[in-house]
Amino acid sequence: MTDGTLFVDDSGQPWMVFCHEWQQVGDGEVCAVRLTADLTSAAGAPVVLFCASEAPWTTPFISEKYQDQLNYVTDGPFLFRAASGALLMLWASFINNTYALGIAVSANGQITGPWVQEDQALFQSDGGHGMVFRAFDGRLVLAIHAPNRTPNERPHFFELEEHERSFSLKQV
Repeated sequence: MTDGTLFVDDSGQPWMVFCHEWQQVGDGEVCAVRLTADLTSAAGAPVVLFCASEAPWTTPFISEKYQDQLNYVTDGPFLFRAASGALLMLWASFINNTYALGIAVSANGQITGPWVQEDQALFQSDGGHGMVFRAFDGRLVLAIHAPNRTPNERPHFFELEEHERSFSLKQV
């Protein structure tokens, strides 16, 4: 389990959303588990929300160490409730071994989904682990790290345009 992020649903129930790593399962999974109100333990069994290969934009990650399995990466899930009420999830994977950031949308607005993947990645230039926040002036901003090479990773910020059930990078 990696990359845990806290999400509180509309009923006030806390959840931990996390990745089940590709090194363990080949086709990485984004999962969620309900938490107790005091956040000290799980309040149920984890559920798989989706697998990396379900997104049309992902391609297998080529790894010398794990050549005997088809590798699809899930990384850094972040949930955001859009102004329309849609529940969006940013998450990272790879396109031709280049780190990329995609969007999934909960079809019913609930954490357990089902989740529908965008056809194209939001960001395809070797960056990911995204999160969204509002700047003091109200602008919607995406924060990522790029490039995806230690020790060269740095924060990058992009203004977003919010759509009813998605985001796009604002063109300047």
